[in-house]
Order: sequence, then C-alpha cells, then structure tokens
Amino acid sequence: MQEWVDLFKVLLAITVMLAASRQDWRERMADDIHWAVMGLAGLALMAVHVAMEGLRWEYYLIIIATTVLFLDIFWDNEGMGRALTMSPYAFALILLGAAVGVIGLDGMRYEILTPFILYWVFVLLYIFDVIKGGADAKCLIALAFLFPLYPDLWTLPLLGLPSELAQLLLPLPLMVLFLASVLSISILPYFLIRNIINRDIRFPQAFLGTRISIDSAEKGHYWPMERVREDGSVEIRSAPQGEDFIALRQAGAELVWVTPKIPLLIPMTAALMIIIVLGNPLFILL
Repeated sequence: MQEWVDLFKVLLAITVMLAASRQDWRERMADDIHWAVMGLAGLALMAVHVAMEGLRWEYYLIIIATTVLFLDIFWDNEGMGRALTMSPYAFALILLGAAVGVIGLDGMRYEILTPFILYWVFVLLYIFDVIKGGADAKCLIALAFLFPLYPDLWTLPLLGLPSELAQLLLPLPLMVLFLASVLSISILPYFLIRNIINRDIRFPQAFLGTRISIDSAEKGHYWPMERVREDGSVEIRSAPQGEDFIALRQAGAELVWVTPKIPLLIPMTAALMIIIVLGNPLFILL
C-alpha cells in the first residue's frame, strides 16, 4: 500500500515541478499554485498517515501548526501590523509545544515533526540569501511536506533505503538542494569551451558566462557581470548582480559579459528524478 502512496507522491511532485520549471524558464517566475498543490497534498497525506498508523491525536496539532506556517507564506500580510503578522507563528508554536509536551521527545514520530523543522530551515536559507528565489524555497518546503521520508517504489531507488533515522538525518529536500547546486555548477565548463572557441577569454568571467551584444542581453534573461562606476567608466565584476543594462548602454558599452538566469527549479527537478531512481549516495556513509 505504501508503495502506491509513494508512487502518487512521486508523480505529483514531478508533474508539478516540470510545469513550474517550464513556466520559470519562459517567464522567470512560477505561480504559487504549484507549491500550494504539492504542500497541501503532502500535509493531507501526513494526516492520513497518522490515522492509518493509529497514532495519538496530538500529532494532528503538529500538522495543523505546519499548515498554518505553510499558508502564511502565500498570505500578503503587509500593512497588517506586527501583532497580526506574527500571530500565525505564535499560534503554530503554541500548537507544537502542546503536542510535544504531551507526546514527549522520546516517543515522537519524527517523520511528522521533521517537515515543521525543515520549514524553518528553508525560510532561514532564503532570508540569508543561500536560496535566491522565493519559488525555490517554497518548492523545497512543499517537498519537505510531501516527502518526510524517501519514497520506496518497489525496486527503486537502486541504492536502497537505510533506516528511518538515516533518512531523517539526510532529508530528501536538502539532498535535492545540494544535488541541484552541483548540477548548476556543471554548466561552467560549457562557458569556458564556448569562450575558448570564440577566443574571448577573461578570467573568471569565462567560467561564469559569455560576452554578447547589449541588445541581446536586454532582450534575454541575463545578469550583467559589468557595472558602471561613479566616474562613468565600466568595470568587470565576477559576481553577477542587478539588471542595469541601461546604464551600461549609456556608458557606451556594446558587448557585455553576462551570465544567463538559469532557474534553479530545472536542476531541482532533475535532482529529484535522480534521487528517486538512484537514491541518496550519501547513505553509503551511514
């Protein structure tokens, strides 16, 4: 039975993430409905899991607390006042405290608690700019709800799954983020080869992007690796930032070093597929 539930989760996650990746590639944005569907489905299945396992009713308090936090990220609460802004978090923490106080940490089923913890992990990673896009953070949060444990699909993953404790120590959403980051870096040799062929090499920019006309840069989805100084001259920078091509044009730039805006959702989707099929290679170390 659990295999069929995991299959549903996998198909839902891949379908939603492929649709979101397509929209992100074309528009450089992904609608919140994608993450709402994934996250609420995960929370509903967590509630079903509690019922099927015959767990204590206090676990529902943790699920409700997690749901409150999740819904808050879609709610525009600007101008509502500090008290109303913080009230969902206070309410969620009260529910969590009540559940943990009754159940106790010794008897806790951590597949129910871990999604609540991962919510805060990804929010903090977003606040500290480790995760750049809001859609990326919401996707990882939704994955945490959908996959508190790794999916077990009969013969997949090929590496097999260790104990639940090992799965909770290396949760699937964090592995998706890690592997997606590795896949994103793998594109760097392409830029170097392309720049060598074009005989347009400047380090470290040759590893991070390419030089194109400013007309093409303005029409496409790129970050500039150049900026205009206060004295009007143009300087190269290794870290892409901002989109001020107008200032570069006014400074007389015709060719500019740029790096493409490749949505992280695309390598995240690929990473999820790899983990579902192959498994988490870090489990070998546990």
